[in-house]
Amino acid sequence: MRNFSTDVVVIGGGLAGLTAAAVVAQADRSVVVVEGLGEVGGAARSITTDGFTFNRGPHALAAGGAAHRGLEELGVRISGGKPPFDGRVVFADRAEIAPAGAMSLLRTRAFSVREKVEVGKLFGRIPKLNASTFAETTAGDWVAGEVRSARAAQLIHALVRLGTYCHAPDHLSADVAILQLQAGLRGDGVIYVDGGWQSLIDQLGVRAGVEIITGEGLRELPDAPAVIVAVGGPAVAAGLLDASFDVGPPARASCLDLGLRRRPHEDLVIGGDVPFYFSNHSAVANLAPSDHWHAAVVQYLGETDEPDTAAIDAFARHAGVAEDDVVVRRRLHTMTVSTSIPIAKLGGLAGRPDITASGHDNVFLAGDWIGPVGQLADASVASGRAAANAALAALSRRRVA
Repeated sequence: MRNFSTDVVVIGGGLAGLTAAAVVAQADRSVVVVEGLGEVGGAARSITTDGFTFNRGPHALAAGGAAHRGLEELGVRISGGKPPFDGRVVFADRAEIAPAGAMSLLRTRAFSVREKVEVGKLFGRIPKLNASTFAETTAGDWVAGEVRSARAAQLIHALVRLGTYCHAPDHLSADVAILQLQAGLRGDGVIYVDGGWQSLIDQLGVRAGVEIITGEGLRELPDAPAVIVAVGGPAVAAGLLDASFDVGPPARASCLDLGLRRRPHEDLVIGGDVPFYFSNHSAVANLAPSDHWHAAVVQYLGETDEPDTAAIDAFARHAGVAEDDVVVRRRLHTMTVSTSIPIAKLGGLAGRPDITASGHDNVFLAGDWIGPVGQLADASVASGRAAANAALAALSRRRVA
């Protein structure tokens, strides 16, 4: 058993682990982060190629969400911009105006008058819903109960995919879907971060009082007063803890990053009847050289889906991207977007494992699959902060004893 002479050992140097370590250090307790890879950051790492900064898949920070608030409270500077929500929606391989509000819903030719009325009524109901009451309902069943038109249902599913990065309507809890739709209708939006998410990781990774050890994977729990397990998902955590967790499946996607010499005709294109989307990330964030642009095309993958590289490439044409516009191309054939989605069968967000579900009094969990708050980065930061505070409380109890 590895022995550390610190108050807290954090296993895993991703967003959740670095957040937890920063909270511990802020409380003037000693903390070490142990990361098995050669660098910290996990899924939040970025790379720069020929002046283009690419995240590990398209990353967006929910404006005002748990991650945004938590990072700012830790002194992390976040610069960037909110992308416009207006764009195009694709049905039957034809791009039309996407309904981002009442006027665009009236103007678009993507829907019949009856479908527009149905969509408009649902948009009016969604802000009034109590999302938690739908925690045990799948997103698919909820949408089927709300709209009768197939195309209206496809639009709602497309908007849910856009907000959750998840294509699993038969599993995903409707509470997550509704919360994301409510945020969109409120206009909360997301932030594309200047310099990529590496800029956030770099700020978290140089915190005073945080020791970081890379290239050392732990196969058993270390000897320490308090331990935070923030490794890459429930399967890895279960192996380390010799435990099992009842959780939802991961969310997967296939991504094509493009460095462009010309701005696309459209900054946002959503697949209505196909699980794809296109976004020009450098429309509002510094991610590309001067007079160049960084965009991403994503295929959301269902549980048994395989990437369709030809269809991914073709979808960029709906945004006006031609082959000779491409300066740099990087493909992430299959990536894990979320290690476990909140599912209806387990009660949605509230049914995810708690930070104390390790089976050890002094061991706490953090990650995008832990706790009742948010998903993706929001869940990682929220659970990292909660696990750190629980570890600090355990240290205080130990001191009293």
